[in-house]
Amino acid sequence: MSTLLILLATVHVGASLQQLLNAFVYVPADVPDYSTIYWFDDDATLSVLKLNVYETLVCTTPVLVCQSCAEGNNEGVRPRLYYS
Repeated sequence: MSTLLILLATVHVGASLQQLLNAFVYVPADVPDYSTIYWFDDDATLSVLKLNVYETLVCTTPVLVCQSCAEGNNEGVRPRLYYS
């Protein structure tokens, strides 16, 4: 599951870089204020992709933490006390 989360985070970063290229590098010459128009377009494919990936990452990460605590693997969350 954590491998899938890392893959989704990588997809999110790649989509962000592609958005930056589309908004500032691949600008049509005949459209004034193209970057402003580009960022306000919420129906663009990359915006929808990033929104879905973000929601998946935000909803899935707490599930992994709860699952880890339920299995007793909580050394990082709450250290156990050992008495000698």
